[in-house]
Amino acid sequence: MILTAKKCMLFLFAIPMLLTGCGDDGTPVKGAGATVAQSAREYRDTTTIEMQYNIESGIVLDRVKSIFKDVKATYLSSGGASMNELLDYTYCSKRWNSLVLAVRKKESQTNTLFFEVEYWSMAREPGFVTYDGFEVDKVVLGEKKFASVKYTVYETFTYTPARVDLVYEDGRWVIDNFYDLKFGTDVRNSMWYYLAHDII
Repeated sequence: MILTAKKCMLFLFAIPMLLTGCGDDGTPVKGAGATVAQSAREYRDTTTIEMQYNIESGIVLDRVKSIFKDVKATYLSSGGASMNELLDYTYCSKRWNSLVLAVRKKESQTNTLFFEVEYWSMAREPGFVTYDGFEVDKVVLGEKKFASVKYTVYETFTYTPARVDLVYEDGRWVIDNFYDLKFGTDVRNSMWYYLAHDII
């Protein structure tokens, strides 16, 4: 019994020696225990980041689906008429709304029209549309949050692949740009071009 206790004490004393050793110069080096702990920490951090990404992707997807469900209902209630200003104010970023305001101001001052695409419906002319195929393209998390969602707009005889960029602003995801992927139209860039050039 005494021999067994001595062996146990020796074993317990040897464990720390096995987990931390010395290099050729006698300096302590990390052993298996420290490496395992670091790997576990890295795995935990990676898993946490992946979980945050997946959770935020789901939130973004639900948000965009909800926005376009309301957009469709708005078009139906207005007989297919454009309601851009109301939708912009409700669902777009402050930066987007400032840019739209500058475009409207130039339109009234110059008696010209900015017409690239009816970006909420992605149609060349107002009408009834359906939205489907929503897919999160990108989510960037950090001090500033950014996301992109692809979707498809269906009209009676045609369809248009599209995309929106979103930013996280005042505690919610809001749209910051629209893209018509069929014709390669970046609506924000089109507005900047309109503002920067004399349109005849």
